[in-house]
Amino acid sequence: MNILVIGAHADDEVVGMGATIKKLSKNNKIFLCIITDGTTAQYDDKKMIKVRRDACMKSSKLLGISKVKFLDFPDMGLDTISQLEINKELEKIIEDYKPKVVYTTPSHDLHKDHQLVFDSTLVATRPFSSSVKQLLSYESPGPVKKPFRPTVYENVEKEFSYKLKAFKMYKSEVMDFPHPRSIEAIESLAMQRGTECALKKAEAFQLIRNIVD
Repeated sequence: MNILVIGAHADDEVVGMGATIKKLSKNNKIFLCIITDGTTAQYDDKKMIKVRRDACMKSSKLLGISKVKFLDFPDMGLDTISQLEINKELEKIIEDYKPKVVYTTPSHDLHKDHQLVFDSTLVATRPFSSSVKQLLSYESPGPVKKPFRPTVYENVEKEFSYKLKAFKMYKSEVMDFPHPRSIEAIESLAMQRGTECALKKAEAFQLIRNIVD
């Protein structure tokens, strides 16, 4: 089965569902689409952008991702371009890869890029014009507009070590605890979600749509 994972930024996929990607890659073909190019005021050095992209490719290989597509929209600037343009590019990706399942960024996040990517995913995966049968959003640690309320939990006890290894490849993105993007915080969140469903470690998702044939 073809599965598409959508990230607003390189590392979203690892932080949100790195262990689940590793688990699913055993029996499915995983495609990754990164919407933005990473060029922000935070990382205006072109060499650093290449470093982040290289990290994405290396972590993707570790997690078993078959193909990575970068759309190169402006990082932290998706609200400066037409939403229709993002919609069309995602529609092309879905038409090319024909995924049955799509995972995307959460709608609850304060990060505007994450909100806009979620909205564009809803448009691009419309049942009347796409192959997508199941749509989920993954959790993104950090400030939120409203609490993330999981409806799906994935047992990732066996695969969690791969998530940490993949995240560490994004050296510039690994923060010190208690930052939500620290190794300790990511592991703590996995244990928290695990205790909510009688597991040692879990990644959490919200089911947006599920079409049963």
